[in-house]
Amino acid sequence: MVRLESHGFADDRGPFLGLAASYFTALQRCRQDRARLESDLAFLAAQGFNSYRMFSMVGHNASWSGLEIAPVSFTSREGRRVEAWPDYVDQFRTLIDLAFDKYGLRTEITVFADAQLMPEKTARLAHLDRLLAEVLPGREHRILLIEVANEAWQNGFPGDAGVAELRGLAKHLNERTEILVAISSNHGGPGSGDLTGFDQLHAGGVADLATWHFSRDRRADAGWRPVFDCWELGGRPGAPPVCSNEPIGPGASVNSEPDPVKLVMAAAFAWTARLPLYVFHSEAGVHGRTGFEDTPSIRQFQSVTRLLPADLPAWPRNDGLSAAAPFTVHCGGKTNHYWSEEKDGGDGCVRNIGGRKDDHFVCLPIGIRPAGLKVTARQPMAFTAFDPLTGSPLTSATLASGETRTLPAGPGALIVTGRILPEGK
Repeated sequence: MVRLESHGFADDRGPFLGLAASYFTALQRCRQDRARLESDLAFLAAQGFNSYRMFSMVGHNASWSGLEIAPVSFTSREGRRVEAWPDYVDQFRTLIDLAFDKYGLRTEITVFADAQLMPEKTARLAHLDRLLAEVLPGREHRILLIEVANEAWQNGFPGDAGVAELRGLAKHLNERTEILVAISSNHGGPGSGDLTGFDQLHAGGVADLATWHFSRDRRADAGWRPVFDCWELGGRPGAPPVCSNEPIGPGASVNSEPDPVKLVMAAAFAWTARLPLYVFHSEAGVHGRTGFEDTPSIRQFQSVTRLLPADLPAWPRNDGLSAAAPFTVHCGGKTNHYWSEEKDGGDGCVRNIGGRKDDHFVCLPIGIRPAGLKVTARQPMAFTAFDPLTGSPLTSATLASGETRTLPAGPGALIVTGRILPEGK
C-alpha cells in the first residue's frame, strides 16, 4: 500500500515521486470504450506516470452529456434523465485492477465530482459505504488516495454546512480504510480570499492529505506564478502534506499553459516544495476531446523524474535565499535577489528553491533570464546543471566557498544537483 514517509510517498519498493494525470472519464471509457482506455493507460505508463485521477460520478452539467458516470439514476441540471449503471461496481473494480495489474498505474479516486447527483446526506454516505464494502477491499495497494470531492463548494457542498459535511465524510472514510484520504480543493468556498478556508477544512487531522488547486494566473511573473504558487502550502504549519491536484495545463479551463518548461518545472517545484503529488492536467484528461498522445509536453516529464531523488518531498527545503540554500543568487547586481522584485535587467531568476539531505542538494532556478544566473557558492561544492526538458547536462563545476559562476539560461529553467564538499576540497 501507498504510505506517507514525512511528506513523500512510499510503498514496499521504497519512496517514489507521485506523478499522476487527470483522467476524469476513465470509468466511462472502461464501460463504453475499453480499447481507448487501454491505449490511454499504456501511453501514460510509457511516459513515466505512476497514477491517474478519475471521477466516480459525473453528469450534472451539460458539458458531460454523453460522458455521464451514473452510480445512481439522476436528472441533470438541464433536465436530462440518466439511469443508474447496473454494472457500476463491476466496472469500477475492473478499472482499478486493469490500470494497476496491466499498466502499473494506481488510481486516485475523486468520489463526489458531482455530488448533486445524490443531494441527500444519507445517499452520499451510502455511496461511500458501497465503495468501502464492494470496491475497495483487496484493492488497497492499487489505489493512491481517495479524495472526497472535486472543488466541493461548487459541486454540492456549499458554505459552512458543506465544509462540515465534507469533514464528516472524510472522517467516515478514514476510520474505515487504510488508504490515504483527502478532502477537496475548496478554494472557492468559505475563507477563499485567504487560507483560512484551507485551515478550517483540514483542522484536527481528519485527512491524511490535502488536494489543492493552485493558481492559473499567467499574468504575473512572466507566467511563472502557477509554477511556484504551491510554495506556501508545502510548508504550512499544522497542515497535512498537500498535493498539486489540478494545476494549469494544456487545454485547462480559465487559462491554458502549453509551455513545456513551465509544466515540467511545476512538477519539479512541487516535489521540491515538499508536495508528494503533481497531477498533470489537460483537456485530454477532462472531456477527452483530444488524445493524450497529442497533448503538449506530456512526453517530457520522464527527464525530470530521472534527475530528482525519489524521496525529494521528504527533504528539508529552502527558499533559495536563506542560509540553508547552497547558492547565493544575483540579479541586476544585487545579491540574494529575484527579478520579481527587480523588473529591469536581463539576468537572474524568479525563484531558486531547493532541498538538501545530508551533503546532497537539489536547486531549481526557474524563470532564468537570457543573460543567465550568477550564483555564489556558500560552501565548497560540486554540481551539475541539467536541461529539464532533455535531461542533458549543460554545465558542471567544482567551487570553493565564495566562488562565483554564471549558469546558462537553458530553456528558462534548470535542475541543479550536487554535493557539499568538506572545506579545503
